[in-house]
Amino acid sequence: MTRRSFARIGDVLPSVLRDLGLEKRFSERQMVERWAGVVGPELAGRARATRYEKGTLFVRVDHGAWMQELHFIEKDLVRKLRVACPGVDLVRIKFSAREIE
Repeated sequence: MTRRSFARIGDVLPSVLRDLGLEKRFSERQMVERWAGVVGPELAGRARATRYEKGTLFVRVDHGAWMQELHFIEKDLVRKLRVACPGVDLVRIKFSAREIE
């Protein structure tokens, strides 16, 4: 009887995602998940990334005034998110003023 060797999931996951063609989708989802860490707690409390689609990150903002403020720093946020998620081709952020769920 032979012993099976086990690998850590973190070591295997990247190749499994690549083999299944899901690596890009996983990276795109990570951008949504990393939003709070990139923008910080104050901003994350007022704006929440909801999805990524075709170069655009969609973010819900709790008030129209904050949405306006975020437009002023959008380029900086895009730059920071590109650094945090280099596998994603982020072009812009689309803000919408809606209550955060």
